[in-house]
Amino acid sequence: MSVAIVTGCSGLIGSEAVKFFHAKGFQVVGIDNNMREYFFGKDGSVDWNTKRLKKTLPNFTHYAADIRNEKDINRIFRRYGKNVSVVIHAAAQPSHDWAAKEPLTDFTVNAAGTLIMLEAVRQFCPDAPFIFTSTNKVYGDTPNRLPLVETATRWEIDETHSFFARGIDETMSIDDSKHSVFGASKVAADVMTQEYGRYFGIKTGVFRGGCLTGPAHSGAELHGFLAYLVKCAVYEKHYTIFGYKGKQVRDNIHSNDLVSAFWHFYQNPKAGAVYNIGGSRHSNCSMLEAIEIVETAAGKKLSYSLSDKAREGDHIWYVSDVQKFQTDYPEWKYEHGLTDTINEMVAATQEKLREESKQTAIVPSGWFGKQKPLSPAVAVRSLMHDYGKQNVLGVGVNAVDYEAALKHIFAAAREKRPLAVSALAVHGVMTGALDAVQRHRLNNLELVVPDGQPVRWAMKWLHGIDLPDRVYGPTLTLKVCERAARENLSVYLYGSQPEILDKLETNLLRQFPALKIAGKQPSRFRQLTADEQIEIAKEIRASGASIVLVGLGCPRQETWVFENRDLLPLPLLAVGAAFDFHAGTVPQAPEWMQQRGLEWFFRLTREPLRLWRRYVYLNPLFLLMLFLQMTKLRTKSLDETVVPPTQLRFG
Repeated sequence: MSVAIVTGCSGLIGSEAVKFFHAKGFQVVGIDNNMREYFFGKDGSVDWNTKRLKKTLPNFTHYAADIRNEKDINRIFRRYGKNVSVVIHAAAQPSHDWAAKEPLTDFTVNAAGTLIMLEAVRQFCPDAPFIFTSTNKVYGDTPNRLPLVETATRWEIDETHSFFARGIDETMSIDDSKHSVFGASKVAADVMTQEYGRYFGIKTGVFRGGCLTGPAHSGAELHGFLAYLVKCAVYEKHYTIFGYKGKQVRDNIHSNDLVSAFWHFYQNPKAGAVYNIGGSRHSNCSMLEAIEIVETAAGKKLSYSLSDKAREGDHIWYVSDVQKFQTDYPEWKYEHGLTDTINEMVAATQEKLREESKQTAIVPSGWFGKQKPLSPAVAVRSLMHDYGKQNVLGVGVNAVDYEAALKHIFAAAREKRPLAVSALAVHGVMTGALDAVQRHRLNNLELVVPDGQPVRWAMKWLHGIDLPDRVYGPTLTLKVCERAARENLSVYLYGSQPEILDKLETNLLRQFPALKIAGKQPSRFRQLTADEQIEIAKEIRASGASIVLVGLGCPRQETWVFENRDLLPLPLLAVGAAFDFHAGTVPQAPEWMQQRGLEWFFRLTREPLRLWRRYVYLNPLFLLMLFLQMTKLRTKSLDETVVPPTQLRFG
């Protein structure tokens, strides 16, 4: 397996590169020692992202090494040697203001660290392309000497200037300007990377980024203006704009679009290449314009003030001309616009706030305990019945109703981001309760809804949360199709048999004439090869689907959504028997049996040979383990899991 080495693997660009190349079938080696926490404090920590990558990506290996430590870096490169196919160097000290506090640290990280990485490539994997995330700050304050015009909401370049149409290109000089200490250290790294290309023949690509942003950005006041702006809006913190009346203009490129550019370079690398890369005229805004978009997305006003003092070396107007890169790599294109990017960031930050609120919330103590009040954050969510994940036999089940589940699903669909969803009855919960590997998969799904009445009752008995109803997979399927038709979003059907898919499609379209079914694909009823897995994901992406409904049966479907969530940036819903029910090939239990938790008995009478063990053995064991958790005689934590050693690739 080809190896990709990514430094700064838990930061914005590094983590995006890790997920992207992992999805392409690479073994990814990440290097990150969380120096962002040293630079920016707790707000800047990327430890949460490191943990997420390690949990969700089976072919990812993390090293907490310092890129300034030549011995440690060489040890890593020596281990993988010429199996290394590409190196993406995204680690850096990224702040103007911080660099001025510790110039020596800034220079050793940005310049010396880059040199150590370049030399490791030259010694151990000289054929591997080296991709360097440089910065537009290598141009210093030269952009501020352009003829700029002040408008109501932004500074703009005079329309007669050659940079007006597309932005600033690579012909701008990096000499005779004030760079800031940070800019100077990046110039050194930038030029050295070029030199290793021109002098030693290493395939090096220098990407001089504008504002790099995205939902994984750990924004802090000193770095990551858009991410920090979003954080202030969502968390209701005060925001300070430094200088230029808030009209300074930045071009913003989504991290996924930048990493896509890396991929194109990797496929046809050049030695000593230099590219300006950013949002260009496609995606740019002033601070004031960004605030307006963020306020709309967050649904609340931002508290902010203007400071007359601008940051040293800060740009008044900067828009990247990406024409050189597009000429060399004409197949590359933007996938994310400014508003879409901000909406995605707001949604991700809101989700992070919910997770933090959930961790600090005081929830009811249980069946035998006295009811305790919920925290304000949870009380607000309770209006829609969304109490976050609750521990049921070591499996995290979201205490949500239909409306809350639909809110999560359609937010992800509109924002084109991954969301792995499953509806679990007793059998599904028990697959995780009895198997630490499957428990890891389930506990890393973003949304697990209580499909069975006993699971809903368990949350009441264990945690005092009395939901109005379960979130039944077949009913959720119909609600998803109904709303998708209303919002003009398409669905994809994956799993089951061809004849069942045909009947399912016919019945869904009869019930929802406006529904768009982007495609359908039956199960192959075997383990897929890695190439087949990637090809199926490619077909689903190419269909333009907004949501995938997966009917492979439990636990195969939960494994499928877990293993494919990083390949498919859209909601994946494991709904199982819904395919058979809505195709009309298998009858559902009468409503009175469903309400009394007796659906299992109805299904057992219909398929005794297939289902007897599931219900006769697992149902009593579920009750026993529930009793042990309720009495605190035996409780599994949500972290008691085992990372899957390999992908099963059910198909």
